[in-house]
Amino acid sequence: MTESSDAATAARIEALRQESNLVLAEVSQGQQISATNLLEKAAVALHRGDRDKARAMVLRAQALGHDEHEDVDVCSWSAHMTMFNLVTDVMNESDEEWAWLDAAATVLRAGPGGAVPEAGRQELVDVLVTVSKDYELEHSELVRLRPLIRDALRRPGITDGRVLEVEEVLGVLAAIAAYEDAVDELEGQTGAT
Repeated sequence: MTESSDAATAARIEALRQESNLVLAEVSQGQQISATNLLEKAAVALHRGDRDKARAMVLRAQALGHDEHEDVDVCSWSAHMTMFNLVTDVMNESDEEWAWLDAAATVLRAGPGGAVPEAGRQELVDVLVTVSKDYELEHSELVRLRPLIRDALRRPGITDGRVLEVEEVLGVLAAIAAYEDAVDELEGQTGAT
């Protein structure tokens, strides 16, 4: 009887663990959707020049706290994933072959004191480093990518527990907007020829 009761207890514990993971995944998804919506509102406010409203939206996103399922700061992760998804979407979907790299180069050239704050450029470099590791890139892509990430400092990333401050999140949003503008410009040039 002891073996069967031990097996039943182990089965119940495993069922509870799986149920807990499902609950955490649902909470995580809700947190991420909320953060994404708030950061989109912050980006619109930045575009309109309303920095106070943008800061308020970022503060609300930061109030969502820690995502227990992904083990990351919700706001920081949302900002990072928005940048990552943008870069990889352009990489996979743009008709302009080098748009994803050319747009990144444009944003990264907007050096210190430029239109794109340092935190935004650093997050873009982090995304490019991840792409270089996780995607099978053609040799020609790697040749163009290496100079963009060559001087990347190894610092803790969002998945290492790094939490972006309000101004850093605003910097990432500025980099996202600059990247989108650069892609639009590149694709516009292609369409005009």
